Amino acid sequence: MPSQISNQFDCSQQAIYLLNNTIHTQFKHLLKEIPTDIKIFVNRTLEKRYLDILQKRDYGVISTQNVFTFRTLLRRLRDGRPVFVFLDVDQAAFQAIGYIAYQTKTPIVPVYVNHRSFTCQKRIELNHLSDVLPTIQSFLFETYMQKDVDLFNELLAAARYYGDEAVVCKDISGQINYKNLLLNIYVLSQRLRKETTSAGKNIGVFLPNSIGNLVTLFSLFYIGKTPVMLNYSAGAQTIIHACETADLTTILTSREFIAKGQLEAVEAELKANYRLVYLEDVKQAISAMDKIKGFSLFLKRKKAANANHEVILFTSGSEFRPKGVVLSHGNIFANVQQTRAVIDFGVQDKMLNAMPMFHSFGLTAGAILPLLCGVQTYLYPSPLHYKRIPELAREEGSTILFGTSSFLEKYGQFAKEDDFRTMRYAVVGAERLKEEVERFWLDKFNLQIMQGYGATETAPIMCLDTPLNHKQGSVGRFLPAIQHDLEDVPGIPEGGKLFIKGPNLMKGYLLHEQGYIPTDGWYDTGDVVTVDEAGFVTIIGRLKRFAKLAGEMVSLNLVEQLAAQCYGSTDFAAINVPDSRRGEKIILVTTDPNLSLASLQTFIAQTGYSRLHTPSEVRWIEEFPLMGSGKTDYVALKQLVQA
Repeated sequence: MPSQISNQFDCSQQAIYLLNNTIHTQFKHLLKEIPTDIKIFVNRTLEKRYLDILQKRDYGVISTQNVFTFRTLLRRLRDGRPVFVFLDVDQAAFQAIGYIAYQTKTPIVPVYVNHRSFTCQKRIELNHLSDVLPTIQSFLFETYMQKDVDLFNELLAAARYYGDEAVVCKDISGQINYKNLLLNIYVLSQRLRKETTSAGKNIGVFLPNSIGNLVTLFSLFYIGKTPVMLNYSAGAQTIIHACETADLTTILTSREFIAKGQLEAVEAELKANYRLVYLEDVKQAISAMDKIKGFSLFLKRKKAANANHEVILFTSGSEFRPKGVVLSHGNIFANVQQTRAVIDFGVQDKMLNAMPMFHSFGLTAGAILPLLCGVQTYLYPSPLHYKRIPELAREEGSTILFGTSSFLEKYGQFAKEDDFRTMRYAVVGAERLKEEVERFWLDKFNLQIMQGYGATETAPIMCLDTPLNHKQGSVGRFLPAIQHDLEDVPGIPEGGKLFIKGPNLMKGYLLHEQGYIPTDGWYDTGDVVTVDEAGFVTIIGRLKRFAKLAGEMVSLNLVEQLAAQCYGSTDFAAINVPDSRRGEKIILVTTDPNLSLASLQTFIAQTGYSRLHTPSEVRWIEEFPLMGSGKTDYVALKQLVQA
């Protein structure tokens, strides 16, 4: 093979050549092109994976667990010699390399590997210590991102990289490795192609978190269909509106799921309007020829050839009819790579995901990300099993947990102190992290909960709070390649309404009776935020979650927080309703029937907040209505109160 990279290595100039992720054969070819006098440094994981190749070269192992392992690397840099570093998205080690580059004034040269093509990027000079992490993160994201992405083909690449025998997914029925996952997808896709021939491009998916859901999803990817992820907790009429919006004729589901989920009434409504295809029947209909064809495709590792690369999810909570969000495979893949650029996880990790796959956080972060990154994930069918999930975390030795603040509050209450002993990351999204939940987890489990911030429209993560990027009360910094703009909001003195753009931003909306509306490049989040000089984002509140009282904008989130501080409880929800005198008024809804409004009035006055933050009245409710994601359903709550 002709040299494609060695002529780009100027050994007379000192540099740290930083390699992106690659597979065994690519790494083997790359080493042939690197001059033998350049020492190679890897972490323990990569030493184990590439030992047969590395033994033929001069290499060293570096680990942030032992600072002495960096001595040889530092010695070479001080001698003015180049080094080659390959770390497999080890964030702590990348941070250390960045710091070393800054301290020794050594430029970093990113090396991008794609198949057998190698490219050295522009030399990066770190002039400020604050440049270290953002620069390394940007490199990680840019070197992984590709323009034309098919998620099935990315699954093939992941299986090739992490190994066929690696167990990648578990559920309540068992486990599956990459080999059997691919084989099941190839076989099922043969039958699904026949079942959906006349069904159009969009196919409804009405399934719980499970291996079967994962196989179904990627089978649809392989045959060029667009999965429409239906929220089975939304109620029959909302689901039918979603089906109408996506122009569905066919829905894939399971009899066992419908029976266990007690969804027979919803099933009957759907059957009256759509063709329901049960996976139990599909499995029985798989012929010998389907199996032979699927096995043949598996042996060839045949790539998906279709150009239709989309997924449709639905927003919830603020609209009368749900809006369809059209995400490309590239949007989801970008968000996966943006996330892995700022948080370190790998094959040693075990994820526990009970967030449903009809929710963008559950789909991207909880299912597709671990699958493409070699992280074993446990797909649990319901986030509401508050006692079982902590037990499962202990039994599985889980290291990563996704959820909402409300869910983690319940898990913490039911968990024993050692249930989360192996947990490295507990990440919450979809709603604000309550301070008392954060303190409780720190005290009981010695674990700092991290916040993610995003939207279905952004596939979903925009910001992520991480151990290396942590500021109390913030949701972290924007992920790599995300641009933002703040628009002033009259009546709100600080921050502004957030607009963002980036490779993870949706293709567009599907609107009921209107069809597809493409994005114009920027997304209006509807959230009021501040962004400090270091780039940390703090959410003031959702614009729709403000009440306008006597011309002033009052945050309903802040009213809830003040009530929580006053009463020592979090069982509150503040809503705004029309008022003939002041335009709007605030009603505080609670599940505690014994609260007095007078004590809250006194507390607000003592803390120095405006009297406008005092609710006009307190209403009692037995329990708050919740959406499938675990968030309070404010639309339903307001309708209930007004009724």
